[in-house]
Amino acid sequence: MLVRWSGARDRVGFDAAWYRERDRAELTRPVAHPGAAHQSEVSLALARAAGAGATPEPPYYIPDPALLANAPESAVYMHPGAGKHHNRWPAERFAAIARELAGRGYSVWWLEGPQDQGTVEAVNSALRMTLPVVRNEPIPTLAARFARAALYIGNDTGPLHLAGATGCPSVGIYGWTDPAEWRPVGRCVRSVRAADGRLESVEPRDVLDVALPLLSEDRCAVG
Repeated sequence: MLVRWSGARDRVGFDAAWYRERDRAELTRPVAHPGAAHQSEVSLALARAAGAGATPEPPYYIPDPALLANAPESAVYMHPGAGKHHNRWPAERFAAIARELAGRGYSVWWLEGPQDQGTVEAVNSALRMTLPVVRNEPIPTLAARFARAALYIGNDTGPLHLAGATGCPSVGIYGWTDPAEWRPVGRCVRSVRAADGRLESVEPRDVLDVALPLLSEDRCAVG
């Protein structure tokens, strides 16, 4: 309705038939929905119909050089939280990953945002040691960290997408959401999901089997 009332001469949108609804927007250019596709392709289908050019090559987020200069190099960031609690992989499994990577000599940091209260305490308790924490940093600063990081591991959340956009080697852990549709867009992004689609069915070894090769892959090297 708002689209129709906007007064725009050219109204581009997905054909209402896809949603089994009538065209309340009175589109001037209905676009065929791409169907089962990654969400970025769904959005790009509309952008192309409206005249957008070719999709740029990654990375898709270029951090501020001044922030990059202050970001630690080759750190591993792990985000055990998520605003949606059913997106949170168990704390003791994040701790197992941290223990393995710290034992290999990597500098491992936890991430905690405003909706993650208690998650870092839970993983540190399971780990029985304290690792450094990045708390509530703004997006530009986080992006600079990720651009210089060796690896990012986390649940299906916003920081995972930001890490992938900067080119950071990234591993997303999935349960009920399908990475084929929702994983970040990036050249060094990998996804882990159990065959049964249950988050609790993902084991630490499943994540390590994906993460460790990223750390040694030349095309995913920092910089």
